[in-house]
Amino acid sequence: MNSPDQTLAATGLTKHFGSREAVSDLSFEVRAGRAFGLLGPNGTGKTTTVRLLTGLLTPTRGSVTLFGQTLGRSNADALRARVGVQTDTRLYENLSVRDNLRTWGELYGLAPRVIERRIGEILELLGLADRVGSPAGELSKGMRQKLSVGRAVLHEPDLLFLDEPTAGLDPEASIELIDHVKDMIKTLRTTVVICTHQLHGLETLCDDVGILKSGRLVVTGEVRTLLHQRWPEQRYLLEVDGDPASARDVIASALGRAVEFSTVEGRLSFALRKEETISSGVAALVHSRIQVRAVIPRRPTIQDLYFATINDGSAA
Repeated sequence: MNSPDQTLAATGLTKHFGSREAVSDLSFEVRAGRAFGLLGPNGTGKTTTVRLLTGLLTPTRGSVTLFGQTLGRSNADALRARVGVQTDTRLYENLSVRDNLRTWGELYGLAPRVIERRIGEILELLGLADRVGSPAGELSKGMRQKLSVGRAVLHEPDLLFLDEPTAGLDPEASIELIDHVKDMIKTLRTTVVICTHQLHGLETLCDDVGILKSGRLVVTGEVRTLLHQRWPEQRYLLEVDGDPASARDVIASALGRAVEFSTVEGRLSFALRKEETISSGVAALVHSRIQVRAVIPRRPTIQDLYFATINDGSAA
């Protein structure tokens, strides 16, 4: 049974191109007002998955549910009207930036006054206001990317697919785009699926992630849960004056067990069990007259999870 707030669900989704299996047995769901990161290296099946989820490709096996309805030929157009998709930068080369957006607004069925309002908002947001009259064919790669994203969000969709949306953008523009997506989630309860292998900025955006490897979904779930499952201990970086080896011995003695240490840029890196606290280690260092310069908690990130999963294929 579908969850009442479920926007999107894939069940056993599989696609063959001849003898090649592009994606295999994908099953996951995305709830309304949440951001799902579909992550994986290039060529691992992300774009194929988006095309299956939007009905542009027919699955070999499995099914897709959008807004509580099983996606099929009879309802695909109606369901897609509530969806925004940015998968490439193919634009109307001879039309201006404004006319590209205006044309898509008309295709979305927006009223003229809404189209003009949204065009102004998007051009300002994406830093394209000064290129409003330029033909799309004259834009740089980064500007084309911005325009393709603007086209996808023009009608303020209920479900938004972004495929490598920050490719070609400078860091400032990438941050602004991520902030706009977060604002859409907050104010419009937009559901977002972002497909990428560029992981910067995902920490503050994604509630859930799925990681593809060779067309298979090897990890999926809530970010916080996945990180805790993989790294249940709390890891710290410790910087002291003097010999780090002495600090290492003091901490191990205070904890009463062997502690696995490593060195990161002259700092000691180590993990504590759930029931242990860093304060006992710091107190022992002070008692031993070892001056503590910094204690820095190291929290695992989506990037850590991604590379660990790609390297070993599991979250265990």
